[in-house]
Amino acid sequence: MTIDKSFIEESLLRYNYFPFQKRLKEELPPVFTSRQLVPGVAAKLIELEHRREGYDQVEYLMTRHTNVARPISIPHPLPYCHLVKSIVDNWEQISYICENDLSKIRPDEHADGRLILMDYGDEYSKTDIALRFGFGKKFRVHTDITNCFPSIYTHAIPWALVGFQYSKKHRKSSHWFNRIDFCQRMIKRGETQGIAIGPATSNIISESILSKVDEILSKDFSYFRYIDDYTCYCETYEEGQLFLRRLREELKKYKLVLNIKKTKTVELPTSIESDWIVDISTRMPNGYLNDKGVKFYSSNESIRFIDYAVRINEKYPDGSVLKFAVKSIISRLDDAAKRQILEYLLNLVRHFPILMPLIDKLLAANIEYNFTYTKYLNIICIENALEGRSDGIAWALYYLNLYQLPISYEVVEKVLESRDCIGVVMLYISGVFDDEVLSFVDTVDQSDVYELDQYWLLLYQLFFDDKIVNPYDEDSTFSILKDEDVSFVDREGYSSPSENLYSAEKIKKIFGEIKDIELVIP
Repeated sequence: MTIDKSFIEESLLRYNYFPFQKRLKEELPPVFTSRQLVPGVAAKLIELEHRREGYDQVEYLMTRHTNVARPISIPHPLPYCHLVKSIVDNWEQISYICENDLSKIRPDEHADGRLILMDYGDEYSKTDIALRFGFGKKFRVHTDITNCFPSIYTHAIPWALVGFQYSKKHRKSSHWFNRIDFCQRMIKRGETQGIAIGPATSNIISESILSKVDEILSKDFSYFRYIDDYTCYCETYEEGQLFLRRLREELKKYKLVLNIKKTKTVELPTSIESDWIVDISTRMPNGYLNDKGVKFYSSNESIRFIDYAVRINEKYPDGSVLKFAVKSIISRLDDAAKRQILEYLLNLVRHFPILMPLIDKLLAANIEYNFTYTKYLNIICIENALEGRSDGIAWALYYLNLYQLPISYEVVEKVLESRDCIGVVMLYISGVFDDEVLSFVDTVDQSDVYELDQYWLLLYQLFFDDKIVNPYDEDSTFSILKDEDVSFVDREGYSSPSENLYSAEKIKKIFGEIKDIELVIP
């Protein structure tokens, strides 16, 4: 599979910079965008040299189905653009990751402009893979890598790209593979340990390493990999243990470690899906057909179904039981059910912020009642601020802003006390609390560039709106972005001049290519 380099560059800058990798972009509220960071703007940033000590990044704590928050990151624009350039310029040497059929998450040209989508695929695809790999096998081994992205050693990038011996003999920073290593380090304070979870550049880096492991193991074992999650089908128990041993040895070369707690060998035949998915799927509501023959679910049966999911969730805390259950019925609720299920979910999201993105359509369907839900959303925001959950804060404020519902002053106080960058940006977007947000900015240590970087998104939007001066004394990144009319907060369809020019050039190129095609009439 060949991916055009211009697509890769555009995708990494405009569509896969912010942590939008789920198919429905559930990680952040949709007010955030990097769409206006077109290649021409990035080229101007790349003319600037890296800061010697490297950069820090905005951290966003996203709650997983286990209710444990995982930090995802939004890198500072300047080092990120440098990293994108180093990847794009050397794509021919990295493109082997696109040919690795064992990896179920790899770069592709998706219709919405994204290069990386983290969704595993539909149920049919999962079943097809399991049946194909499992045919004639007697055991299934599952394991993953302990803290994969945070554990990646950046010097392992050249080891994977050109080999251990060659990279160790060619240590000059001018070599292309060392340049990628360097640019990756600059994103995180110049540190060699760990890469950001969020931007698609990190997926490219991880695939460049793990695909080399796959090259070795695929000669002897039948398995597939989902990011850092391995499933191997074996003819004997001993073969499964050999797979684990060989995988552990290959990963060790790159300073990665298997997660013993998540390593499991099961004898086949057994269910393809997890027990909780099988259980929940058999309890789906019966529903009823309307006069057009379309199935809908009523309030009573929908509530009973979610009740059951809540109980099953206690039994399977490692599975995304509630999210799966809600997604299974939410698009088929009748009008009465939409209101009652919304009220049910508003109670659940206090405990499970992972459900927050799912109530969007229910709030839209109950817009005439949303004022009555103001108290719920304010309480949810306060509780998540106290727990330090960025996603709970961000989505609660997003809904309050979207439907122009009042935000209590207690919410403002707790969000500011949490010092959550995205949360403070959401307060600023409301347009009501400029004074409070500016007072918060005064508490950020202006002499500590790393602390400034941890709030770069907030600081840039304030600078963009002429609320503050450029906080970086000797760095013109903000000025370049502002001159190019780049906003990282969506302006309801507004396109910057650079974005319009880029789009026009793309259209011109497409029509030029069409014109060059010789039409053959049969």
